[in-house]
Order: sequence, then C-alpha cells, then structure tokens
Amino acid sequence: MKEHSKGPRHRRVAGQPEDTKLSLPQGLIIEPPPKETGPEPLYRVVYVIDVNAMTPQQAAERAYEIMSDPASMRPVLDILEPSGRHTRVDLSEE
Repeated sequence: MKEHSKGPRHRRVAGQPEDTKLSLPQGLIIEPPPKETGPEPLYRVVYVIDVNAMTPQQAAERAYEIMSDPASMRPVLDILEPSGRHTRVDLSEE
C-alpha cells in the first residue's frame, strides 16, 4: 500500500503530554472517555486520516484498509484520559 502523507509532522517524544485542548476541525468535539473503576484506566484514542474516495462508505473502507495494513506507516495518535488530559503519541518515532 502507498504511503499517503508526507506533510509536516509534529516532533514529540512518545507519550509526552500536551495541553488538554485537542485541535480539531471547527465544530468537531471529542469528549474524554467516561471514568471507570476497572483494573485499567479507559482511554479514548483518536486516529485521524485523510483519504480520497467517491463516498463516505468508500472513505471508511479505505481508511480501515490503511489502518489494517502492516506495511502502513505507524500513526500519530491523540489520547484522551477521563480527566481530559491530552497526550499525542507518535508511534513512528519508536
């Protein structure tokens, strides 16, 4: 599968916290996950990818193919904790 993005990248140490506001397109709000009392904390992991497609369904299918392809570049993920804390993790730097 082709590499899809060569644009500017954030250079961060994996797991280094950022400020709690997650930069998103205007009008898109992603809430932190609910607080749970289980043995492990619950995190909301946000994966953002741009794909070309003729329909939303086709865009979803192509994004899933890229996410599932072991040859794809490892992503940059935004992690939200129940407290609202935001951490950006760049898996390609590991």
